[in-house]
Amino acid sequence: MSSKIIRMQRPAQGELSEIAARLEKELWRAEPIGKTCRSCSGGHAVMLNFEKLYFRNGSYAGLAVLLTDFDGLQTADIVGSGGGEGIFNFSWGANAEFADDAAQILREMGFTEE
Repeated sequence: MSSKIIRMQRPAQGELSEIAARLEKELWRAEPIGKTCRSCSGGHAVMLNFEKLYFRNGSYAGLAVLLTDFDGLQTADIVGSGGGEGIFNFSWGANAEFADDAAQILREMGFTEE
């Protein structure tokens, strides 16, 4: 199975819940399948999981986004995976496209790639 990983960051501004809500709203063709929030030692984290059906190859791609806010820095780790089908499990770029969609939303919010 193939995957694409994108790491992003920005100086802390606003709440992680606002970032998560915008991702959930703007990834409208994706199905949210899980959300977990944690706080520990002055830091906060939100884990979001999505899946998306790609009709062109009849497969699903997954997206996991880990948002963290600690010590004045907000980070986003984006992992697009799956999207393949058949014996060779070619994704035809579905997982990368899914990850890129999330990264574009975060870029619009001031995140930059590490």
